Amino acid sequence: MKTIIYLFCICTILIACNNKNDSVFASMPPELDSLLDEYIANYPNNKIYYMIFETRCGKQFFTLQCSSDCYDSNFMDGCFMKKGKIIVFWSINKSWKDSLLHIPQEELCFDSLTRYTDLSKVDVDYDAPYNPQTYRILSLSQYRKSNTSDWSFPNPACDSNVIQSSVLNKIVNDYININDSPNIVYLRFNHVNGEYFVSVGQDYVYDSDSFSGMFYRNGRIVVLYSIDKIENLEIIDKQSLLPIHAINDYKSLKRKFPRFPEKEYKIIWDHGVGSFDFLENKIW
Repeated sequence: MKTIIYLFCICTILIACNNKNDSVFASMPPELDSLLDEYIANYPNNKIYYMIFETRCGKQFFTLQCSSDCYDSNFMDGCFMKKGKIIVFWSINKSWKDSLLHIPQEELCFDSLTRYTDLSKVDVDYDAPYNPQTYRILSLSQYRKSNTSDWSFPNPACDSNVIQSSVLNKIVNDYININDSPNIVYLRFNHVNGEYFVSVGQDYVYDSDSFSGMFYRNGRIVVLYSIDKIENLEIIDKQSLLPIHAINDYKSLKRKFPRFPEKEYKIIWDHGVGSFDFLENKIW
C-alpha cells in the first residue's frame, strides 16, 4: 500500500512539472504551436523569434520571422520562452492575436531580452526581418501559407477623393498599387527655403505628433502629416479628412522619418495653367 501511495505521489509531481513545462504550448492552438516548432527547427541558429499578427484587406494573417540578437521594444506585446528561444509577439492592428495566444503573466519573460540590442534605443534606421513567413488565418485552428492574391484588394486604387491634384492622385494611386496596398500610406509635407515638398511612403504605425488627418483611398488608409507646412497651397480638401481616432486600430509611435524608403517630390505651382506639378526630388 505504501508503495502504491509513493508511486502515486511521484506521478503527481511529474505530471505537475510536465504541465508547467507545457503551459506555454497549451496557450495556443496545437496547429499554431506545430508551425512555430517547424519554423524554429528550420532556422535554429537565431535567438529571437517573432509572431506578428495583423488584419489586412479584411483578412487575418500572422508572420513568423527571426533575428540573431536584436528586437524593438516599441513593437512587442509580450514574449515567452519556447525550447530555449525567445518568442516575441505583437499585433500591427486589431487582429485575432488575443484569440490565438493566451500566455499567462507568469510565463512572460521580458528580462530575458536585456542581453540583446533594443533597436528602439540605438541609431538604426531599419533592420530587415530574417526569413519572414506569412500565413493566412482561415480559422482559429486552420492556417495556410499566404500568396499574393491574399494581400490584394478587389480593385486597384484609382479614386481622386481629398487630393485636389490629378498629378498627386496618380502618384498616390501608383504607390499603393505598386507596393501591393501597404498597411498605412502617408503623405508628409514640408516647406524648406521657400520651396514646398511632399514625401510618399508607407508604415505600419502612425505618428500622432505630426498627424493632420487621414482618408480612405479605395479602402486603403492614407495618413497626412504636417499639412500646415503647405497652408498656402490648395492641394488637400481639408474638410474631407477624418480625425485621428479613425486610425486607432494601429499603434501610435513618434517616428524619425523616413523609417522605410519613400519617394520625395518638389511641388511646382504652374501659374500659367493654374495647376500643380510634382517633380521627383533626389536631393532633399
